[in-house]
Amino acid sequence: MKERINRDIPVPLYYQISNLLEERILEGIAKPGDYFGTEQEFQELFEVSRATIRKALERLETDELIYRITGKGIFVAPRKLKVELPQLLSFTEEMKLKGMTPGTVLVGADWVEPPSTAIQELCLSPGSQALVIRRVRSGDGIPIVYSECYLSPESGLTPDEDYSGSLYNLLESRTGRSVDIARHRIEATLAAGSVAEHLATPVGFPLIKFGRVAFDTNGAPLLYEIGYCRGDHYSYEIMLKRNKESP
Repeated sequence: MKERINRDIPVPLYYQISNLLEERILEGIAKPGDYFGTEQEFQELFEVSRATIRKALERLETDELIYRITGKGIFVAPRKLKVELPQLLSFTEEMKLKGMTPGTVLVGADWVEPPSTAIQELCLSPGSQALVIRRVRSGDGIPIVYSECYLSPESGLTPDEDYSGSLYNLLESRTGRSVDIARHRIEATLAAGSVAEHLATPVGFPLIKFGRVAFDTNGAPLLYEIGYCRGDHYSYEIMLKRNKESP
């Protein structure tokens, strides 16, 4: 690796080193959770100053590719699922797009009296029943999302369906109604109670909570979903456009 650092070009050494280390991670040579090294080990490996190594590693930390544990060294960070809004994908589609293997644990599916928010979003009458599907969704075997999805009786689904895959695809195949658009609300929260257990996190662990209403091509609500995503494995990216006419 020392030979791959070119000291005769105007590209800073720290930048060359960070690119080489990044390649190790992105190519799967160093996998999530693996011990990556220490500043001293990298300093000796590349024969550069401690300041140069520190700057190279800071770049990888900023990109959330590595993390440090005091007294132990530097480790490869878990792969974080990045959802690019406003693209609307099911969790299964998100996983496959990122090259990860999706998994599902069905916690339960039952007819219940839904919370007031679900009644409002699904345009149900007070006292109506709704089908709730509680699932833990995983990527490469790691629990990432716990969700509770509410559907009206008009959805045609029952508690006995196979809920191991994409709910969007199941709805379309069973009812002919496809998800067209969704309203998505995101907020920060902390893991507590059964949610912490389902996601295998300590109580108080940072989570991303979302509420989503999905509509069919006629603008009718299909489902209302509440989800909790592990903050160390999930992120959202939003493209913003500046309105030049704003004051």
